[in-house]
Amino acid sequence: MSTDTTTVPAGPAPIEDTNANWPAMLNEWAGDLWRRFHRTRNSDDWPPEWILPAAGAAGVLLVALLLFGLVLPLLRWIGRILVNAVDGGLDWLRDWNLTHVVLDPVRDYLTAHSAGLPIDAETLWWTWCAAGVGLFAFAFLWRAVAARLGWVLFGAATVAMVWATTTGPARTTTAGIAALWWIVLSLFALRRPWTQQRITVHLPELPWLARIAQRRE
Repeated sequence: MSTDTTTVPAGPAPIEDTNANWPAMLNEWAGDLWRRFHRTRNSDDWPPEWILPAAGAAGVLLVALLLFGLVLPLLRWIGRILVNAVDGGLDWLRDWNLTHVVLDPVRDYLTAHSAGLPIDAETLWWTWCAAGVGLFAFAFLWRAVAARLGWVLFGAATVAMVWATTTGPARTTTAGIAALWWIVLSLFALRRPWTQQRITVHLPELPWLARIAQRRE
């Protein structure tokens, strides 16, 4: 009489229906899926063929979430800031009252102090404007030293005339605005050249130094 000792290969553990409610069934299904995944990872068939497409799809989904959740709102926010800044800058350029704060006191000063001159106040005013434009152009384009010195004196005289003409509490404010205009324009008029000039110095020949070097050789 013989006894059958054949070993039956172990298969996946059956899912026992011990509880009829769906949370318990979902828990048992997840445990069985994890055991199958663990056995597959320890075998020679790892990695499975589906893992690369799944990783690619997960990467695309992550990029899409980042793009639509973070990048696009950030770009819209930056765009709104730029549009508001450009709109405010255009409004500032359209409003010439800030320039009148400086130009009107200078014109009033020249008008009040033109008595006894061989030219009228209008000609003196336009001469002053032409001098300022000419000094700025020569200082900015050709970097002439005399033009830069003249531009410094022109700015100081303009601030002084604004201070002398304006009365009341606004005197300090108008003088400060005139100085601010002059400083902004001076950033261009008194700028340094883009390329530094190189100076080559030729040293005189020293015969005795050459003879000492030849003796050491």
